[in-house]
Amino acid sequence: MTSIKAHREKSLADAKEILESGLTTLDALSVTLSTLPYHTSGDSLSKAEAAFVAALSGNDGADVEKANDVVDAAYKAARDALCLGCEHVRIFERFIGLHCPKMEDGNNFGVTVQMTIGKHLKEQRESWEKSLTETSKYYSSRAEAIDKFSHIPKTSKSETKSTSKSSSTGGKDGDESKESSSVSTEEKTSNGGTLNIHRIKALAALDAQMYVDLVAALKGMMDGYVIVLDNMEKNLDKLENPRGRGYGGYGSGGSSMVY
Repeated sequence: MTSIKAHREKSLADAKEILESGLTTLDALSVTLSTLPYHTSGDSLSKAEAAFVAALSGNDGADVEKANDVVDAAYKAARDALCLGCEHVRIFERFIGLHCPKMEDGNNFGVTVQMTIGKHLKEQRESWEKSLTETSKYYSSRAEAIDKFSHIPKTSKSETKSTSKSSSTGGKDGDESKESSSVSTEEKTSNGGTLNIHRIKALAALDAQMYVDLVAALKGMMDGYVIVLDNMEKNLDKLENPRGRGYGGYGSGGSSMVY
């Protein structure tokens, strides 16, 4: 079981490394959050929506197909943070799982702290993973909303290919076969209609909703992350040694390893 011991020791080192750099990670996330607009006031949603409507309405709606840079920045920041949180929690879960002592006489006394924190870690990770899944739908929804604009010129192209074959026998020139083919291409361009302000507002509302969702996800990740760090730090000794350091079996820090 030497290889398992090596994994166990590495899991402890990895967990401690995250704890030691935890505040630095949180500071970096706070700086990232501070660069995002519309995240500190109670009317952030309406402010973002109004700004997006103004941007989309300019230039006679010619820019509706352009990316929303504000939402894109929040998208990257929030999802990167969520991925980081999930990765760190998995490391903590691995550490706890590999430091669970051998069961004795049908029970596993001394592991209440491990079970409690392990449950919290799993719930927190699954919450972040759900946010990742939900936010990933943004660009698909935005593309569908843009497709509904009627003022955007659209070009369609179709190509038709036909082939005919004929054969004859017994002629003066003997047997004969012929094959001909033709290709026709048709291109249609629609100059579009008038700009629909309700479509503009619908797209702006979609962008604004996703923006506040992403900012909320980033803030929620930071709150959850600091609680995870706090729980891990306060209970690290019991997580590493659930039955105390004086226990002779695994989990004591002693030399008698029982599997």
